Amino acid sequence: MTTSTSARERPFLGLRRQPGRLALRFMRLPLNAYRHDKGHLLGRTFIEFDHVGRKSGRIYQAVAMVLGYDKTTGEAVIMRAWETDWYRNLQVHPATRVRLGRESFTPEQRFLTDDEALQAIRDFRAAHPHRVHLASRIIGWGDLDDDANLRKFVHEHPFVAFRPAKVS
Repeated sequence: MTTSTSARERPFLGLRRQPGRLALRFMRLPLNAYRHDKGHLLGRTFIEFDHVGRKSGRIYQAVAMVLGYDKTTGEAVIMRAWETDWYRNLQVHPATRVRLGRESFTPEQRFLTDDEALQAIRDFRAAHPHRVHLASRIIGWGDLDDDANLRKFVHEHPFVAFRPAKVS
């Protein structure tokens, strides 16, 4: 039996531009760990951060997978996997608090350039090829082994970095 091109390109679990309820429930597990003071069990794999609603002014929490961590500076790099309120909120107001493992700090935040993001995803891909392949298959990102696809990917998925703010 042959498989049509569209069937092969369909993301595993049917995820596309936005995750469904089941996927969201699964993806919120790290946030629940942080909410129950168990975030340290995740090591530096997931980061939890507080962000301010751009319209409401309310404080919200979000969690994202850490794609890169610099032990020297304490900087953690994350990316926006799909359209999210947290990313739009960070564009208006910087994150107010970050928790990474057992650490909690007021962050300095920056948005990575496409070249910086490209290097971050290349480093992550080299360190965790199975995670990249699995995420790509589940979410439907396509072939991230191809450099042209990777450049397009980082342009469409902005990267953000948090590091502890310097105390004056």
